[in-house]
Amino acid sequence: MKKLSDSEKIVIREIFRSPSITLNECAEVLENAENRQVRKPNKAVDLRSVSKFKSVGYKKIREGLLKLANDFRLDLSLQADTAEGKKEEEQVNEILLRNGILKGFDFRVNAMVYLFINLQEQSILPWQAHHCRPLCKTDCTNILDTLRSEHGLPSPNIQLDVIDLIEITIKEIIARET
Repeated sequence: MKKLSDSEKIVIREIFRSPSITLNECAEVLENAENRQVRKPNKAVDLRSVSKFKSVGYKKIREGLLKLANDFRLDLSLQADTAEGKKEEEQVNEILLRNGILKGFDFRVNAMVYLFINLQEQSILPWQAHHCRPLCKTDCTNILDTLRSEHGLPSPNIQLDVIDLIEITIKEIIARET
């Protein structure tokens, strides 16, 4: 994945955490970050810059996710049977992609695979849907915690398998945008 600039990372992080944030509010966050030497102090933050950081950041994330999905040979085709169902599935997939999440089916292992963007490390975390065993529970829980923290969601207070918690997390992310 192409690395995000510091400004792109800040704008995208704020949008992930609060999908209803305005460009003005993003500009304020970016302006405050300017005081911490993220941006050149003499350059004013305007809405055009914030909009550019947003669109370029989204483009880098989208390209990175789609490239990795292609490298993993994931099937991204729509699964719904009806035209209405395909349209709805397409809308959900677009919401997920805007939130740094891509899901596809891996026929080699006969499982759904999720790709999650990690803004902090500027990397993509792949996760294959499965019921955790003691050996992988810590790794899978870390991926879940990273996903939830990237989107400003609190840790779940229920005891479920990670696969169920990831599905719940994805539904929460979708619900915030609809």
